[in-house]
Amino acid sequence: MKPTGKRKKQRPANKVEDPMDPGAKSDRVRFPFNERKAAAAAAFLLDHEGGTMDYMRLVKLLYLAERESLARLSHPIAGDVYSALDQGPILSRVLDLCKYKSTGPWAAQIERSGLWAVKLRKPPDLGPLSAAEVAILEEVAKRFHERDQWDLSTLMRGLPEWNDPRGGRLEILLEEVLVAVGKTTEETREMLDEAIEGAQLAAAFCR
Repeated sequence: MKPTGKRKKQRPANKVEDPMDPGAKSDRVRFPFNERKAAAAAAFLLDHEGGTMDYMRLVKLLYLAERESLARLSHPIAGDVYSALDQGPILSRVLDLCKYKSTGPWAAQIERSGLWAVKLRKPPDLGPLSAAEVAILEEVAKRFHERDQWDLSTLMRGLPEWNDPRGGRLEILLEEVLVAVGKTTEETREMLDEAIEGAQLAAAFCR
């Protein structure tokens, strides 16, 4: 999780695509998004902070937890689309769930509070999370408890997978995150294969 000053070649900002869209580019390998786990993870962090939090801070903490899960457990917690904003890397679908009204697992546990915050609707349901995932979330919550969203933005712009999107939303490829957290070429290839298989199963299930 340690940031560096190293920057990769600038990529142009792109529109984040829906991985279930048949027209999405085939080179964008992603784990399927699990809204139940994303909601459970967000609820855990919100509960740790007293039940409410600035939503940009929340999506940054969730990104850091997602990153740690990929590094330690070789699988994601939420399986979101990872994106770079001017404020640093975030989880794209979680950000949209924070900003816009929705139905489903997220809305059952979390709701908007004012212009810039979200809050718990009820005690968190951690059932979808493994003990190892909860441990990672707890570590992230404790490690960054004193950092607000602006401190986190400064910190996370130093992560090696972040590139300046110049005001846009630039997708961070899964492979870039895996390399940044120290996965070997073989481990990266295996995890990309698992992501492809998971996305195919999720797409078949949704038909």
